Amino acid sequence: MTRMFRTITATWNPICGCFFGCTYCWARGLAETRLKHLPRYRDGFKPKLIEAELSRRFKPGEFVFICSMGDIAWAEQEWVERILERIVKFPETKFLFQSKDPRQYSDWHLDFPPNLYLGTTIETNRDYQLSKAPSPSERYLAMTFSETIFRHPHRFIGIEPIMDFDLEVLVRWVENINPEIVEVGADNYGNNLPEPPWGKVEELLSRLRLICPRVEEKDGLSRLKNNL
Repeated sequence: MTRMFRTITATWNPICGCFFGCTYCWARGLAETRLKHLPRYRDGFKPKLIEAELSRRFKPGEFVFICSMGDIAWAEQEWVERILERIVKFPETKFLFQSKDPRQYSDWHLDFPPNLYLGTTIETNRDYQLSKAPSPSERYLAMTFSETIFRHPHRFIGIEPIMDFDLEVLVRWVENINPEIVEVGADNYGNNLPEPPWGKVEELLSRLRLICPRVEEKDGLSRLKNNL
């Protein structure tokens, strides 16, 4: 299994699909090509509930990324409630919701179990308009000013694929969100994104390690260093 994040040990897709249309989305590409023969992708990347996945069991100590082949924000509330019912049965397993619309965490009006991390992706503080998802600034505001999110004990930030950014702004955003884990990665699929120079990334990593308990560099990030 290819892990999307270093801290993740397993993925679970009781929901798949997304309509954000990010130009650099590897999951949609897989669903529409190599995996299109599977029943769950018969309708392309249309969000759907996969009933068979709701009986899955998990091991103590695992860290499970939920909906790696889509975005949990497109889930109907009843789907999310059923996922949470499953999560609470495995209190010694950690789970991750990772969404480009973290406003949805509040809109569901649900109580999240303490073994669930609430996460979002903030590739940059700038809006390059490469997605129909809420802008990075909207995601930042949701993670910072939503009482539902900020009172939750575990938050997660993915800075991937990293795009050029304003250092002071992005550091301040992460500091205000106060995540337990930050993972930083680069574009691994040749999407010709507006990437920052390695020196800038290196400074970001250094600054993040001063404010976050765990900062992970994903393997693909080394490509930016090698491009010096």
